[in-house]
Amino acid sequence: MLMFTIIAPSAICFGAVYRVGDASGWHPMFNYTKWASSNKFHVGDTIRFEYNAIFHNVKEVTEPNYRACNGTKAIATYFSGNDSFTLDHPGHRYFLCGFPYHCRYGQKVEIYVVGEGTSPCPSPSPVADKNPANSASSSHHIFSVQFVTKYLAMVILVLFYLF
Repeated sequence: MLMFTIIAPSAICFGAVYRVGDASGWHPMFNYTKWASSNKFHVGDTIRFEYNAIFHNVKEVTEPNYRACNGTKAIATYFSGNDSFTLDHPGHRYFLCGFPYHCRYGQKVEIYVVGEGTSPCPSPSPVADKNPANSASSSHHIFSVQFVTKYLAMVILVLFYLF
């Protein structure tokens, strides 16, 4: 039983967490197409939009509305300044900022999600940031969250079996 509690947490898969735009966050004048294409998103991963809610929002839209930068008929609108989305199915997801002209100045992103059958335990492909400190910090943060979560699960399992 002790062997099970040691091995089981390492078999637990947790999706990666991606901060949209990495250290730059969510704002106009950033190449989100390049950012998205340099990552591989899997079912179960989470994308997080961080931005100043006074000046920006996040709208999930259809592909035609994404291409036209039209946020008036959004699937959903978010404006907390820290919005997270779990990627729960494969395919394309489209997001843009609904503030005037922000989408036209690049504040939009298309996320392509690979089906869960591709990898049992997906791991992120970190963006090579121009600032090495930012890339290391982002990768380290994702690794730390996964590491702590797995071993917290192990401790809970051990406590469960002991009591």
